[in-house]
Amino acid sequence: MNRLNNQVMWTAVEECDENYDGVFIYAVKSTGICCKPSCKSRTPLIENVSFYPSLSLAINDGYRPCKRCQPDLLHTSEEDIIFSAKRFIEKEYRSSLSLDRLAIEVGVSKFHLQRLFKKSTGFSPLEYATKLKMNEAARLLRETDETITEIAHNLGFKSSAHFSNMFRQHLHYTPSSFRKGLNK
Repeated sequence: MNRLNNQVMWTAVEECDENYDGVFIYAVKSTGICCKPSCKSRTPLIENVSFYPSLSLAINDGYRPCKRCQPDLLHTSEEDIIFSAKRFIEKEYRSSLSLDRLAIEVGVSKFHLQRLFKKSTGFSPLEYATKLKMNEAARLLRETDETITEIAHNLGFKSSAHFSNMFRQHLHYTPSSFRKGLNK
């Protein structure tokens, strides 16, 4: 494959070259849509086109995925999708993580991601993130002197009451009981 520059990418768009799918995305200013290089839609005017290395960057700039070529549904193996999703969740579980954001990062629809993730791990992506938060909370309660409020805040909970309810649901103890050694 040629070294990527605007001319090479433009030629790929004009020729609907599927060899460049997954390598870059192009966005059309006049329509607000982003596409794979192989999209069979009418070739846009070159002055209306911007190139992006990833779909998420195009979406961050306000473009929406084309319904014809569906660049948000790149064909990757199920293992790659689950691996990427897990890696992203493990990196971002302390923040406010949404299924929409995760699906954009992984490059598949949120419905497809939810189904694949549950099939592979036995958990939904949200359940997986919550499990990570609860494991981290238990570790922090055992190993640090941080207050329950500090732990709740550091793990991205909006309030210590919500954190305490989630902790009790998942570990069957309140955080303070767990810290006092009432856990088995």
